[in-house]
Amino acid sequence: MRIQSIATKHFPPFHDSEIDFPGEKEERNLAEVQILTGQNGCGKTRLLCVLAAALGNSQDLDLRAKRNGDSDFLVWAEHENSELCTYWSHNFSWFQKKIVDRSTDRTKGFVEPNRLINFSGLGNIKNLLKDPFSAQAYRGTGRVADVKIEAMKPVALGKTETFLCFDRPASDDQVICQGMANLKMVSAMEHQGGVDPSQARATKIVTRFEQAIQQISGRKFTFLVKPQPEIHLVVKWGEAEMYLNAMPDGLRSIIAWLISCISKLDAQYPNHADPLDLPLILLLDEPESHLHPEWQRRLLPTAQRIFPNAQIFVATHSPFVISSVNSGWIHKFRFNSDSQVEASRPSRCSKGDTYIDAIEDVLGVTTWYDPETEDLLDKFRRLRLGVLESKIELVELEKLAKEISSRSESLSDLMSREMSQLSRQIRQSEAMK
Repeated sequence: MRIQSIATKHFPPFHDSEIDFPGEKEERNLAEVQILTGQNGCGKTRLLCVLAAALGNSQDLDLRAKRNGDSDFLVWAEHENSELCTYWSHNFSWFQKKIVDRSTDRTKGFVEPNRLINFSGLGNIKNLLKDPFSAQAYRGTGRVADVKIEAMKPVALGKTETFLCFDRPASDDQVICQGMANLKMVSAMEHQGGVDPSQARATKIVTRFEQAIQQISGRKFTFLVKPQPEIHLVVKWGEAEMYLNAMPDGLRSIIAWLISCISKLDAQYPNHADPLDLPLILLLDEPESHLHPEWQRRLLPTAQRIFPNAQIFVATHSPFVISSVNSGWIHKFRFNSDSQVEASRPSRCSKGDTYIDAIEDVLGVTTWYDPETEDLLDKFRRLRLGVLESKIELVELEKLAKEISSRSESLSDLMSREMSQLSRQIRQSEAMK
């Protein structure tokens, strides 16, 4: 199953619109990625909350939409040859028109929608499916912590609705630690029993997630189960062994969502040969939190490989995350003149883009210096124009250029170029008189 689009009406800060999520994948062995980006307050996390509600948990949406009782949402999905729909609507004529428009435009079969009333979370899209499928949500600020584990104790998942809480529940620590300990112990038994590595389920899963952490962090990574003084889980990162609480926050935040996701898939589908290959919808809110830019660059490409059949929605402000994705789609959200948010047409991620391209073209940032320096540069441009128009004395501009040059070497080079260009312009102007 995959999400096709979201339609909204009376849902601040959005202008009434429909946002499409293209599904064409350039590479079959990589997850589909939909990147949501824009200024603070433009609704990126709100859209993730709408998706979480449509998939089974409206808790986060309730907090963000309870004061807007007339808001309408409609989420379309597709599964095999059918279309699925879930909606909240106080304006039934609006909903009916959407249904008619969709039915007219589509030739696929249609599954009658279930209606969610007062964000109750009942009758969501996920409940219409019988095939193995998982939906999970995470926020990058979460951090895993040590908890007590027991030898081969089954992982207590609780209600799957909690998988769609962006603020991670404390129970996730137990899921991660117990789940990883179980996989490592089963992998050891597979090795001891001489199981063919290509058929060793736990070993394949362990290898994939340990290689994933290594690819992101740049150091060899392994989970270890220690028996003394009591059974506990530690990590070996590079040459250092440490408890989870002692790990760097960046590593703890990656494990808090990536390894949590793997543990849940393993526990949900214990009899599946490779649960990481199952269909998955993954909602990530600013996963770059706590991460150095080098780790940010490796995050999504690694997730695309480890969950090849996933549809990943990512809300991010990071140019390093945006520019790291070669196969995916970018949705830019902007405020219009009425202070409402509009979404641009989705554009394909480009291979070879730099983070500077992402800063300028996607995030729309055109300034490079600190605010104080930018103010001085603005003043410099105004004075330079005044000199060219013979309204300002050159000495005043030279004084400001000297002040700006003293701030850094790059600014000194910039002022040297600017003043040389100005001298040429002045000479050309005098020659024409």
